[in-house]
Amino acid sequence: MFKTRGFVFGLFISLTFISLFYFTIDLGEMKTALVQADYRFLAPGIGLYFVSVGFRAIRWQYILAPLRRIPLSQLYSVVVVGYMANNLLPMRLGEVVRAYYLSKKTPINTSSALATIGLERIYDGLVLVLFAVTSLLLLTASNITEGVGTVTVWTLSVMATVSASIFLGMIVLFTLIAVRPSLSLVVYKLIDYLPCELSQKIKGFVGQFIDGLQRLKSPKNHLKLLLLSLPVWIFEGAMYLVLAYSFDIPGRFDPHILIIPVILMVTAASNLVTAIPASPGAVGPFEFFAKESLLLVGIQSGIAGAYAISLHVALLLPVTFVGLCILWIGPGSFSNLAKGANDQISSSSG
Repeated sequence: MFKTRGFVFGLFISLTFISLFYFTIDLGEMKTALVQADYRFLAPGIGLYFVSVGFRAIRWQYILAPLRRIPLSQLYSVVVVGYMANNLLPMRLGEVVRAYYLSKKTPINTSSALATIGLERIYDGLVLVLFAVTSLLLLTASNITEGVGTVTVWTLSVMATVSASIFLGMIVLFTLIAVRPSLSLVVYKLIDYLPCELSQKIKGFVGQFIDGLQRLKSPKNHLKLLLLSLPVWIFEGAMYLVLAYSFDIPGRFDPHILIIPVILMVTAASNLVTAIPASPGAVGPFEFFAKESLLLVGIQSGIAGAYAISLHVALLLPVTFVGLCILWIGPGSFSNLAKGANDQISSSSG
């Protein structure tokens, strides 16, 4: 199985945020909110999430096209299995499992698949930063964040700016590597300083990884990738909005339309933080930052906490169940898939 140290570190991060979550909410109010919630909104919310997964498959198909055209139905099942693995493994190692699973079902190798997944994550980050900036501007203009002071809003603005710079910097770096072979040669020369057997393995991995960046060779593809990323998060954000009605959160704003930037902020904050290495499913960081986003706009801590927990359960359990079913029908098993992905990492790193 994957390295124990990574699991322990991820568990520590999650326990830290779970503790922060626990000590910053009204437990009695949260229990009441969970009991009184209208769970009829759960099914349509989950349906919207699986629609967003479909758009992830469409985007991935576009990124993979220079390597091989994969049927959308096949990619959809691979994406679901990847999300299932992320929910069961720490440190977002489900991304490796997804790349390995694709390599078992298609001629695309794991390293190239990992590069395409890396591109997905970068554009996910850009869209989420766009959501964060848009929500901050709209909420600040509406004076809804007046009670938290300008320091908090300023801090969030700086964090959004830094995040955007990181994602844009990664796009520039990946693009330069894709379009300028000379940079690849520099990387290979640096690898030559490593022991011979190890350098050959790493060179093979790097070469295959660069193959996965072929979509970046044309500048117009950047815009297409950004546009393909928007429906992914619009539909996932729609799920967040639908589930907010379970706790009557939209009714707490006047006018009700203000719930839109609020949901944009919750979507951005709770998902950007999942980049932090944590336990399976990012349990802890997700709940804490989703709750804090709602506190920022005046929602009571108990209601915010109940919503954050219910939302995360709706995000984790259905896709994990469907992913395990796909492997069972496959046939296959999660343990074999995880072991194969782990062996792939070990062979690449020597």
